[in-house]
Amino acid sequence: MNPSEFERTKPTQTYAALDSAISKYRQMVTEHTYNGQQLIMESADAQRIALAQQVVSDLENIKRVFLTGN
Repeated sequence: MNPSEFERTKPTQTYAALDSAISKYRQMVTEHTYNGQQLIMESADAQRIALAQQVVSDLENIKRVFLTGN
């Protein structure tokens, strides 16, 4: 498969799933943020938000690789 064929047939469902997951975890972070400050009541909340931020970062990296076709 040559690169132009990959671009033409790139899986749109996979791309949509990546975007959906990124939005889901970004929303979790946003729900615990107000004016740039994190609204964390318990250490469990802090761990949950830290994990959500890491997941968003990882998914954005996967999306970048997906878009470049590497």
